[in-house]
Amino acid sequence: MSIVTARGKAAKESMTKKSFNIDFKKVYIRLKDGDSVRVRLLSPEDYVEYLAHGSYQHGIYTQPCIEPADHKCAHCDASKTGLEEYQGLRARKRYLFAMADIDEGSIRVFDGTRGQSQNIIESIEQYKEDLHDLAFVFKRTGTKVDTSFTLNPIIKLKPEDREKFRRFDEMTVEEDFYDTVLQPRTRKQQIDELEKAGFPVDKYFSDEVTEDGVKPIEADDTPENVF
Repeated sequence: MSIVTARGKAAKESMTKKSFNIDFKKVYIRLKDGDSVRVRLLSPEDYVEYLAHGSYQHGIYTQPCIEPADHKCAHCDASKTGLEEYQGLRARKRYLFAMADIDEGSIRVFDGTRGQSQNIIESIEQYKEDLHDLAFVFKRTGTKVDTSFTLNPIIKLKPEDREKFRRFDEMTVEEDFYDTVLQPRTRKQQIDELEKAGFPVDKYFSDEVTEDGVKPIEADDTPENVF
């Protein structure tokens, strides 16, 4: 394994590439009913699909399934045990959108369900030819299951806002940005979550649970994702 991270042309590109400093306390866009933020979409391709697990009733935060990364997923295993109470842990599709918050001056993400994301993707497609000049108001309407998110174009920006908008010229969002902000748990952390949720880990994960239990989840490993 080499300590060299890039060579030749790749090293030059890495040197000149603008990078993102991720503040995990602010990176997720979480809005209440009626709240909004002003955003710039850097390209029509800045969103990804992933499989997620989460169970509000069990206190398990929404998090990525680790099976697509070729790791055995404890939440998948739990959902397939036949225990009705935990069938809701099965993996579901979610969508993560990267947006430039022009007032915060940083790249942030919105994590949405399939239903919430359809309108957003339709708006991106509608305005994809104008993204280099057009800012949007990203707004939440509604509560709980009756919640929608919209992207409404801002027809004209004030000069000082246009300057904020242009800060993101030439910036791109790399794929590893999404992997970083999603913060997948390890299998041991997943089993610890399941144990705290009342799942019979001794029965179904007996080979992975010791007398002292499994490795506990550190506080910083638990992003406050929406369900």
